[in-house]
Amino acid sequence: MPHNGYRRIDRKARAPDDSSNGAERRLQLATHYRLKLQGRVVSEIRERVRLPTALYNQTSLRTMVIHNKPVIVYDIEVFPNVFHCTCKNTETGEYNKFEISQRRIDIDSLVEFFNRDYLFCGYNNKRYDDVVINYIIMYREPLSKSPYWRCTDSIYKLSQTVVLSKDGDTKVFRRWMFANYFESMDLLTMLFSSKLRVGLKEMQITMFYHNVQEYDGDFNEFLPLNQIDKMIAYNINDVDSTEQLLNTLQKKGEIDVRLFMEDEYNINALSMDSVKFGETMLLKEYCKRTHQKESIVSEQRSPMDYVPLKDVILPFITYKNPILQGVLEDMKRQVVPTRKELIPKGQKAYEKCFVISKTRYSVGVGGIHSLNKPEIFVPSEGEYIGHADVTSMYPSFIVQYKWVPRHLGKEFWELYKHVYHERIAAKRSGESVKSTALKLVLNSVTGKMQQETSWMYDPFSVFKIRINGQLVLLMLVDRLLQLGCRIVQVNTDGVMYVAKEADRSGVQSAIHEVEQLTRLGFETDDYEAFYQYAVNDYFGVVKGYSQSKNPKLIEKKGMFITDAKLGKGLAPLIIPKAVINYFLTKQDVSEFIKNANNIDDFLMTQRVDKKFKVEYADKYIQRINRFYASTNGHYLFKVKHEDDGPHYSNMLTKSGITILNKLDSKPIEDRKINYSYYISEARKIINDLKCRQLELF
Repeated sequence: MPHNGYRRIDRKARAPDDSSNGAERRLQLATHYRLKLQGRVVSEIRERVRLPTALYNQTSLRTMVIHNKPVIVYDIEVFPNVFHCTCKNTETGEYNKFEISQRRIDIDSLVEFFNRDYLFCGYNNKRYDDVVINYIIMYREPLSKSPYWRCTDSIYKLSQTVVLSKDGDTKVFRRWMFANYFESMDLLTMLFSSKLRVGLKEMQITMFYHNVQEYDGDFNEFLPLNQIDKMIAYNINDVDSTEQLLNTLQKKGEIDVRLFMEDEYNINALSMDSVKFGETMLLKEYCKRTHQKESIVSEQRSPMDYVPLKDVILPFITYKNPILQGVLEDMKRQVVPTRKELIPKGQKAYEKCFVISKTRYSVGVGGIHSLNKPEIFVPSEGEYIGHADVTSMYPSFIVQYKWVPRHLGKEFWELYKHVYHERIAAKRSGESVKSTALKLVLNSVTGKMQQETSWMYDPFSVFKIRINGQLVLLMLVDRLLQLGCRIVQVNTDGVMYVAKEADRSGVQSAIHEVEQLTRLGFETDDYEAFYQYAVNDYFGVVKGYSQSKNPKLIEKKGMFITDAKLGKGLAPLIIPKAVINYFLTKQDVSEFIKNANNIDDFLMTQRVDKKFKVEYADKYIQRINRFYASTNGHYLFKVKHEDDGPHYSNMLTKSGITILNKLDSKPIEDRKINYSYYISEARKIINDLKCRQLELF
């Protein structure tokens, strides 16, 4: 279909020639690739169409078009007596609203709209909205001839069936769930697996959407006629926030990665999380190579209830440190259950804790990590902080040792190895979209190898990867301790240490020795300083920061991350910003925090289970809220009603709060922020770190 004045161009069209019409043709092609968003990074497009940077920038993204179709963001609301659907065209900004109620019956216009050549986008639409819309399309004729109340009652009953069904139980409504009346994509299933689902309101909070709004009525009650427009306003707000989420994901490259997978491997990846599209792609390619049916391969497994760890440990794993020798021998005596139901209640499948040189470690089925307290590491003269981590540890183990699901054999290993080398080549050539996509494919395998429902299930092989990964890191720890190094932390795939400059060559030799023994590669970095609150809460100053002041050389994790992560909750970003700035510049946190001018940095939320209500100023409010500590606000409580009455829990014990679900333009100096709360929290972190530093030095 025509778009923005440009005709639809065949994706296999030849590259433009150097004729007088070449520049116009190149611009058309660039616009075409922009509109398709076919997983191509800007540099790739420029190379392909030979378009100067300045000219390309004239065609920067203004609309969202995928699969040559304008994207329509949509959401529905269902009541016993009212059905409503809002659709927003991301290309034009136009809203189309459809209703079935006492006021009007828009069944025919709704069906006709969904029959247009659009790509529909929602949040949790694959399991809910699409089901209802497909039902309306399928039964258009009888619904159109029925009174409104019979239509809404029928739709409401289906809605309740879907809402009340357990995850995976789609038998009753699967005929509408898998109907193919229109093309859609689901941002929820794109972002999260079925075991980890985050609601749209929580997404609104973490992307700083301007209006975090829950519906204040009851979807199971009849909606009064005078409340319909209020409900529609709520529905539009959800649609607008879904559009913002879509744009955010496009900027982050999430759309491009999935379109690359669709382009290259012909799978419908737009509504898949990275693990799912990795599994899907590998199944498809494996069946191509082996000439097997996907339905047959999908049923294959290599189950094993118990794994003797002595059978998975590599023969060259040895240690000089007597404590590590003891850990190794203990591991070899273990026979570890592979399924939850085989593990005694309240216990882990296997965990071993031990202490070496005042550092406590934990090894087990999941991985290795040190158990760290707050510490500051700043190298003295003649010392340096080093970090060595295994390059793509789990994929490298699979490639080097052929630790693939046993029932899939050599063919799967060859496929995996091919993808592994393709990814390396893409990374080296600067094909960032391809590199990211294939990295996600590679990383999907180990998780699926321990999932009973997956065709890659093989606990024995995944135990080989996870157990030996830990033991290899301890081989490096063993050698570093012999050199007199101080181990800062060990976590999953890397070791951080403090060493003497005089021992640098010895450290490099130790790393090289482990590389030679294991056939794995290590990447190394030096740090100017390392501030560790816990093993997964730290920030490090990578060497070179002092000269360049490049913020990318500040590595942050856990509580020190200064950007909100989609769907991961929201803590006040001003606190880690103030702490990091203090250690880098020595500016007092009080001055830094009081001079901050962005209210977003002070905002926070707390997740509240559906069994609780939330009370503020003696009134029940919506369950999910965005707020900041204030000097003139009330306390925020979550309330659980038991047989003996309500039980109250203060959600922020150290301060009253002000709700800010609707962002506004009020000046920050007028907000009565409780600066003392934020300053106190920042100073606590600093003091915890500095006290430990005094003990060290």
